[in-house]
Amino acid sequence: MANTQAKSLRKVGLDFGLISGAEWLIIIAAFMGRFLLQFYQTSIGSLGLAFSMDSFEIGIGFALFTLAFAVAAFLMRKFRPSQLKTVEIISLLLLGITMPLYIFASGFAEVYVLMIVDGFITGLVMDSFMTMAGMASKDQARRQVEQASFSFWVALALIIAPFVTGYLLHLGIKEIFLIFAVMAFVAIPFVASLRGNYSLQYMEAKGHTGNASIASLFRNRQFNWAVIAAFAYTIPFYIIFSYGVMYGGVLGLSATTVFYLFAAMFVGDVITRFIIRLKSPIQNRRPYMVFAVTIALISAIFLALSSVSICFFVLAFLIAAIPDGIAWTLGIQIANTTFKPEEIGTSTSFFSSSMMIMSALMPLIGYMFSVKYFGFTATLWIFAAITGIFFLWELLIRPAKTVNEEKENNVKA
Repeated sequence: MANTQAKSLRKVGLDFGLISGAEWLIIIAAFMGRFLLQFYQTSIGSLGLAFSMDSFEIGIGFALFTLAFAVAAFLMRKFRPSQLKTVEIISLLLLGITMPLYIFASGFAEVYVLMIVDGFITGLVMDSFMTMAGMASKDQARRQVEQASFSFWVALALIIAPFVTGYLLHLGIKEIFLIFAVMAFVAIPFVASLRGNYSLQYMEAKGHTGNASIASLFRNRQFNWAVIAAFAYTIPFYIIFSYGVMYGGVLGLSATTVFYLFAAMFVGDVITRFIIRLKSPIQNRRPYMVFAVTIALISAIFLALSSVSICFFVLAFLIAAIPDGIAWTLGIQIANTTFKPEEIGTSTSFFSSSMMIMSALMPLIGYMFSVKYFGFTATLWIFAAITGIFFLWELLIRPAKTVNEEKENNVKA
């Protein structure tokens, strides 16, 4: 009875002794980093409008930010696990310094430069956190539980960030950047405390280079599922991020209302992360990935139907983050637990960077299509069709690999 209760507490993550001290330090610091990333991603549209950008120019800004994030995440594979804490502290310091500079920016070029710089820095911040979150324990089953715990607690920032942004929007979007920048500095002491009894345990083998070839990752069938599912769900997910405020305005919704919808959207994300967390460690992840891409396809279709009724727009918001809670959480678990220590940097960075590349390309192409050629409705139907292609691709990746096959993968790699 006591053992069952302890196991339950470990999954819920309420007992400091059951979720390791190192994991809690990472969770607290990563919550603040994820808050800042979420704030950036949901406010780029409003920030662009504050500088009198049109929809296409805002699309370029969003693409620059996310591509810079992707580049940083990809480069993270070059760092050894023992170097991640130093990378994190320096990145948080730089993020806190650069975020307030929007107050002093006066033209598009300066805004774009800041978006590129902060996109790159947040890529370093979040990718190093994601990698460290899978290294707090040596036992693989416990690491899966701790990774799920990390995913859940950090996900709370997904709800809080847009809600607080909407509430403070009357202060001015540039001023909010100044206020929130403080969180980067507050996170630094928690990262610096990852030492001694709270140091990371699952570190690199002695003498290894810290990375592996990207091609070798795709011998792992579950990694294939994760990447394809991520490609599928990021289409409607990031279309909402980038189009949300603007398209909501077309439908008659205020910017503050859209930010509140963002907060509501991520309730589904947090709930699904909590469910994944309670079920971890999960042996057969494929049904979860298929469910995630199914919801992504429905969300993309609802977005396309928004011109028929604003109810579809709201419904798309309410379900669009559910696939993120499933596919992102399991994808990071796969990247952190089904590869050898020396491959974790590469697997995590490629998974993160591939998502961000898709999240940059889709909105940018969407702005071009919607403004220059087809209009909003036709463009959203095109995106729904692309999501459908990834949905079918995910279904065709069979058969599912077993846990034993995963272990064989690790031995052969």
